[in-house]
Amino acid sequence: MLDYNSIGTVIVKNSESGALAEAILIARARGHLNVNLNGIPITFNRNKKNRYVATFASLKFELVSG
Repeated sequence: MLDYNSIGTVIVKNSESGALAEAILIARARGHLNVNLNGIPITFNRNKKNRYVATFASLKFELVSG
């Protein structure tokens, strides 16, 4: 999916509605990714199922592809 040095465009899914959005991956560290979604910085953490998920303003997101 993403290699260690990946910085660029990723696809984010709203878990409730299933809507997809394009975001910019701005930083990567062990176990989490920092993404800019329409000017809003969101940190995605890796869960036990090895998926990157985030919550912002009571909305849940999942990283779909990179």
